[in-house]
Amino acid sequence: MKKISFVFIGLLLLCACSTDDPDRTTYGFEQDQAEQKEFEWVLSNSYQITVDDSFEMVSRYERDTAPEEMFFWHEPSANEHAFQLDTTTEALEKEVPTMKINPINKYQYVYMQKYYAFDLTEPEAKESMRDVKEEVNKKSDEFLEDIKEKTIERLENESTVYTNEDYDIEPFTYMIESESEQGVMHYNLVGEAEEEYVRASMSIPSSNDEDLFESMLASLRTLTYNKDEFQNDPVLDEPTKLSYEPADNLKGSYPEVGYSFEIPEAATFRYSYPVFHTYRYTFDTLYDESIEKEHFGLRSSELIIRVAKEENAKNRETEIRNRALDDFVAFQHDYARSVTYLHEDADFNTGVFTTAVRVTFDGYEEYWFLKEVDGHVYEVTFDITLEAPEYDDLLESYLNVIRTFELTHIE
Repeated sequence: MKKISFVFIGLLLLCACSTDDPDRTTYGFEQDQAEQKEFEWVLSNSYQITVDDSFEMVSRYERDTAPEEMFFWHEPSANEHAFQLDTTTEALEKEVPTMKINPINKYQYVYMQKYYAFDLTEPEAKESMRDVKEEVNKKSDEFLEDIKEKTIERLENESTVYTNEDYDIEPFTYMIESESEQGVMHYNLVGEAEEEYVRASMSIPSSNDEDLFESMLASLRTLTYNKDEFQNDPVLDEPTKLSYEPADNLKGSYPEVGYSFEIPEAATFRYSYPVFHTYRYTFDTLYDESIEKEHFGLRSSELIIRVAKEENAKNRETEIRNRALDDFVAFQHDYARSVTYLHEDADFNTGVFTTAVRVTFDGYEEYWFLKEVDGHVYEVTFDITLEAPEYDDLLESYLNVIRTFELTHIE
């Protein structure tokens, strides 16, 4: 029997739109279509929000969040904050005001609560959709109350709940105020709009004044799912490049040189490090079908882009150039069959990289591209299965990363 699985796909579109207030910028999330039409009903819907320009959006490529989530920090405060590699959101909030929008489709919320399953037969999927929609239509208010109560339960200290009788918080229904042990004021807002449960939050260090609270709340009040209220002809910023830029407020082992590269279109972004001011990006793309070998299966292709100070680098140019064939060992103790030094091939474009090595294993290849400069090591590595149907597209995308890779902030 045919099986159906959920595919949650979204496209984050940053809209630098003109508004009535020249000191505010409109941002938007636009939902892309699902690969399986049967499950469009659980995807988050498109929305827009207009935010004071003192706040800057932090890319989801840094925070590893869902496409529909938006995170903003107070840019002047963030520029003064001393970032360490282990800086968490909680640590950041002690000094930097933040805003987050994290909506969830009503049907998805109920499905995840009561009908959780990602592998359904087609009749089962249709039946669950009918049940969920019927339950949401009957009990939407109850589910909103459930979200509010669960939000309160997660708070570490006592809280105060406000409604629209206390503040103008439309499109939200409740605003939950609490103070952390560190003296940070937190405001969690929940409500419903169209087919969404709208969740947002603000964090404000106690040292900040009431004006900032009003400015942040005014921004959240602009959130809308009504397409009639959307900005006309927005300038959409679909990111085609990722980068790392050093800054004076990055402390510890942060690299002091930068880089940029074009996003590999055929690959799937997975995660990045660290949480803020990312300098290592990982793409991990699942094959449509696993390629089975005698002792292991090849299920995905991984691409990693990074830069590190020499003392923290995973590999060095001299070492990898002189590494013996038997010293190239991959997972499952699979030893290399052959090594090709691509930097010695005048017809192979290694871009800015001065060391390029391809190693063939049992059914797959691994590539290393390295460049040492100014006490740092740039490194791009990837593996790819020879028999995978995606081989040609992935290899071309990966090599485009190499060709478009640029070094920045080099002395």
